This record gives sequence, C-alpha cells and structure tokens, in this order.
Amino acid sequence: MSDQDALAQALAVAEAQAAEAEAELRAAPASAGRGHAPGAADALVSITAYPNGPLLVRGPFEILTPDGTVIPPGRKTVALCRCGVSTLKPFCDGSHKAVRFRTEAEPPDNAPPALD
Repeated sequence: MSDQDALAQALAVAEAQAAEAEAELRAAPASAGRGHAPGAADALVSITAYPNGPLLVRGPFEILTPDGTVIPPGRKTVALCRCGVSTLKPFCDGSHKAVRFRTEAEPPDNAPPALD
C-alpha cells in the first residue's frame, strides 16, 4: 500500500470515528468533556477519548512538535493516536484495531482518586 493510500485510509477511519463521536457528543450533557482553548474566549475545544481508539480533538487547536513547529491538522476535527502503533503519528491511522488496542475501563463515579 502506498503512503498516499495509507493516508487516505487513515483519514477515512478518522472521519468515521469523528462522525460516531459527534453523535455521542450530541447525546451527552452540554458540559461533558468540553472546555475553552487558551486564548480563545468564545471558541469551544473538545477532546473525546474514543473507547479503544484515538483521542478526537475538535475546535481551534495547535499541535506542536517538541521544537515548537506547528503540525497542520488539515481539518477542524482530528483523531490522535493513543495506541502508539500509527504510522501517521501523532494522527490515528486505524492501527489500533489491528493490534486490538484496549483502553482501561473508567472508574466508577464513587471511586476514590488514584494515587500516583
């Protein structure tokens, strides 16, 4: 598979996951998982941890390399890799499905905070 084909496939996966997550966000309470980006008083940014998948980031944001170079996201919603296997890091390419990446279950609301 060429790099261009892999990128197209990854974008299709990210768009499908974003569409599913958007549906979930519409069903969630207005305050769930939403906050304001630094310096953007009226701009809404949300980061959704997709179960067993990527982090979906929506809104005005910047992704920076360690040296401060901006990585252009190319869209308003992006899927960021959490499994560590993506060939398009920091973006998700759907590899989490192939490696059967699993996220830990969320602690119940009444659970005490985790100690580090």
